Amino acid sequence: MPKRLTKDILKIFSIVKFKKSKVKIMNYLVSQIVNFITEQDVISDESDVQDFYRYGIEISISSLLNIVLVVIAGILIHHIIESIVFLTLFILIRSFTGGYHADTYFRCNLLMCTTFILTALANSIFSNKFSLLIIIVLICVTELIVSILGPIENKNKPIDDSKRIKLKIIGIVITLIINCTGLFLSRSYLGTMIILTTFLIALLMIAAKIKERGSD
Repeated sequence: MPKRLTKDILKIFSIVKFKKSKVKIMNYLVSQIVNFITEQDVISDESDVQDFYRYGIEISISSLLNIVLVVIAGILIHHIIESIVFLTLFILIRSFTGGYHADTYFRCNLLMCTTFILTALANSIFSNKFSLLIIIVLICVTELIVSILGPIENKNKPIDDSKRIKLKIIGIVITLIINCTGLFLSRSYLGTMIILTTFLIALLMIAAKIKERGSD
């Protein structure tokens, strides 16, 4: 691996590691926001309501940090277009299929950055080198996983049966459309990035199921 790329990757992990020391600041920020909207009579001071909004604000801040960190990672390793493709597909597909959730926000940020870097590096290695057969196999495996496992239920966001069927169908269709786009662009670096990203999302769905069974 080139020395410059190695240094860039180390910079990324130092950024994520630095964020770990800022967990208290995040908790403080969330508390301040909750206190402010409570004082403005936007929400009540009941503990259930406070916990609900606190969780929502924490998720929003963590999601924003994920986006910022992946974009920074893309800039540092000179794969900014890939970072935008990765984030767009990750957010779009996962909103219907669900997937793996880390136990802490720090681990979530670390996982997001790590998976993006690995996907981008794999794309730089295998771009234009996948045969049509390999691409079709990757697409079929991805679709099979999404159709069998999706949607993955978050314990904090239970899904009723009617919504589950709707999400499954939309997840399958959207993933298929995206994969077909990747197939059409398979001779470009964007095509392989699309296919590798959807495949990664499917693998994370398997990881989520394994984690779920392990916690039972």
